[in-house]
Amino acid sequence: MLSYFKADRETLLKELLLDNANEDKIKKLIAKGVDINSVDERGKTILFYLVFKKKFNSIKLLIDLGIDLYKEDSTNATILSNSCDKYDFPAAKFLLENGYNINQKNSKGRTLLQELVISSNHKAYNFLQDFNPDYDSIDNSGKTVLFDAVLSGSLELVEDVVKKIKDINANDKNGQTALFYSVLQENLRISLVLMAKGININRVDNSGQNALYNAVLLGSRNRILINHLIDRRIDLNVVDNRNMTIVDEIFYITTLQKHDKDIEDKKYLRINQKDDYFSLAQQILGFSSSVNSLDKDGKTTLQKELEKNNYAFAEILIKNKADLEIIDENGRSLLHQEILKGFSSRRTVEFLILNGANVNQIDNYGKSILDNLIELYLASEGQKEPREELKIYVQENGDFDFYIKKILAYGVNVNLKRFMGRNILFDLVKYNCQVIMDSLIEHGADVNCIDQSGITPITHLVEEGLKLTNIKEQNDFIKRLQGFLKYKVSLDIQDKDGKTVVHKAVIADNLQVVEKLMIKKANLNIKDSHGRTALHHTQWKGNYEIARWLLAAGADINIPDNSGFNILNYATILGHVRLVITLIKSGALLHNNHPKNKKIAAFFKSKERVLDRYLEGTNISDFKMKTALIELVTNFRKEINEAII
Repeated sequence: MLSYFKADRETLLKELLLDNANEDKIKKLIAKGVDINSVDERGKTILFYLVFKKKFNSIKLLIDLGIDLYKEDSTNATILSNSCDKYDFPAAKFLLENGYNINQKNSKGRTLLQELVISSNHKAYNFLQDFNPDYDSIDNSGKTVLFDAVLSGSLELVEDVVKKIKDINANDKNGQTALFYSVLQENLRISLVLMAKGININRVDNSGQNALYNAVLLGSRNRILINHLIDRRIDLNVVDNRNMTIVDEIFYITTLQKHDKDIEDKKYLRINQKDDYFSLAQQILGFSSSVNSLDKDGKTTLQKELEKNNYAFAEILIKNKADLEIIDENGRSLLHQEILKGFSSRRTVEFLILNGANVNQIDNYGKSILDNLIELYLASEGQKEPREELKIYVQENGDFDFYIKKILAYGVNVNLKRFMGRNILFDLVKYNCQVIMDSLIEHGADVNCIDQSGITPITHLVEEGLKLTNIKEQNDFIKRLQGFLKYKVSLDIQDKDGKTVVHKAVIADNLQVVEKLMIKKANLNIKDSHGRTALHHTQWKGNYEIARWLLAAGADINIPDNSGFNILNYATILGHVRLVITLIKSGALLHNNHPKNKKIAAFFKSKERVLDRYLEGTNISDFKMKTALIELVTNFRKEINEAII
């Protein structure tokens, strides 16, 4: 009976191999009991032979009759995987177009895509792309095709697969991502691709370990890779389920080097008996970039040693590349953090400065160490309300003045430009801190620093001081002005409107400030954008006393502005009699032959009645002055009329 069925199977195969197979005959044989899914001694069904012979019509018929497309032979190959392995892509295409599910899993729970990738079958892999294979399918061990690409050792496949998977951080049943496997491949570029694509380097597996525990197994062969992991902030402080850190693990590896017969965990078979694993321990402990890794509290080894006042060990760490400039959430370096603590951190501050800490470091708020020290000094003196983020550091005996002098001695940049191109003096001139000011200027602070608007520290001082209304504050301002004028201050620097600090004081009509400024030699004939000197601006209030100070200091009394009129013209038409008399007594010419602006002349014409007051001269007893005023008015009227013709 068995021989009968075997004969029928052979008859069926012969019929199926014919170019014009008889469909009815085939169906009858199957109806008699021939099992189309039976296998030969190699575990192959009829379908394997038909695919090999490319009998597509017969294959289609058997598919329609319900043959098992996914039957595996004794090597666990299916008809589709067999075709792809042999590069028989026409047959593979026919199968996929006639019902074969490209994402069907084999007995190991693996798809064809996974099998092709792990065997580095690039041609078949490229062929499958037209049929949209599932890149996120997982096998019985929880691995996706990315794991297979990594294990294949093919950088090309890894680069392509990472573009197509949804979750680069998928982990297998051991809780490990593809990175855990890539670090064991001795192919740095594969791991770098995974890291560049955002794989989580700090994923911890079921044993409580991260990928670094695998990486160190290869010893010096993975030194560069370990540096990359460290630079990307892999957690060096992980403690696994055995309560072992990565350093403990390295020491354990060195033990296994001597006692390799006792190895139970097969992963340790990768240990190189001749490798220097101690150098890896040094690398991770802090003798390279790993010294700067952060613990769960965000602190480096150096920070923790400084907190313990362990300066000897801290010095060793610094010599081995511990980063002095590592910053906190406020963007402040170790020195910046410590110096703000005041007196209590004196030894640490001294240690950091002597070991090369950057005294010019700037925080996230755009403030340097010097800026913050000065603000804390002023706050501790009760002169300024500190910024919110500095309030915790304010203390009466913080020694902030000591620290200011300390960092000045170590070359802090006193001319560091901040907002609007201003240096630190712009901040200080508003406060009573002559001692600090002296120290800064002694160490090179530019008293004539010009900001983006052409303002200098003294201009800023005067502008802010002129706004004050409180008597005490006004007196303090005058004292600060006197103190600042003892430096090599220039009064000739012009702002964007061409005005000097003297212009501004005169416009503000502040005699006291003008008097103080006149202590310094200044070019009083500098013109602003309207061609007006400081003397011209006495016209607004008619302040003859300010005019006397300016004239005594060398101001040219006859200079015309851009409209061709001089100070005497303006003072006259605006009715400032005492100023006019002062100007005449000081030698002002009673005529002005300069070309004049017609529009301004027309304005003066509209105010011509003012000139009659000078002709009346009821309050002037000096005959010569009356005569001069008559001549002035006569000339001025003539000049106005000539200008508007």
